[in-house]
Amino acid sequence: MPDRTCTVDECDNPPRSGKAEWCAKHYHRWYRHGSVDKTARTAGISISKGRRYRSHHLPGHPLATPCGRVYDHQVVLYAAIGPGPHPCHWCTRPVRWDAGKAKPDRLTVDHLNDIGDDNRLANLVPSCPTCNTTRAVQAKAAALVAHGWWSNHDTIARLKRGRAPQVVESLTA
Repeated sequence: MPDRTCTVDECDNPPRSGKAEWCAKHYHRWYRHGSVDKTARTAGISISKGRRYRSHHLPGHPLATPCGRVYDHQVVLYAAIGPGPHPCHWCTRPVRWDAGKAKPDRLTVDHLNDIGDDNRLANLVPSCPTCNTTRAVQAKAAALVAHGWWSNHDTIARLKRGRAPQVVESLTA
């Protein structure tokens, strides 16, 4: 009997289970955003409302990358609050501009209204990477629920449709 593979074109990975059609990678893409494509663009669900971060070439700026680029929202907040350290707006953990990229105490600029090109000072706050990422994940989940996608496809919704009512009662109690 030949080994089965994922049914997505050009994918040679094995299916995630005996009855599954897709490998784990493609299943999780479908689960997250309704498409087996690499990006969520096909789902039409965005928390950024299509807006992107803007940057400029400012080689002398303290936050500039080695090629001299710096994001506008970083320039605005840095000019207002200075080099720091500063407390995270959400958890009050001290954060610094000069911490390494993967450091938990690195200052990340958080847009309060989740719009990446709204760089008004009143919309920008210092944040730790954990709080900034958590807010983004929560906003994405809320957008999926608002569009009715997760309400039809997630595990809890399937349970609520009657597959295991005793489990749903214990989960919602």
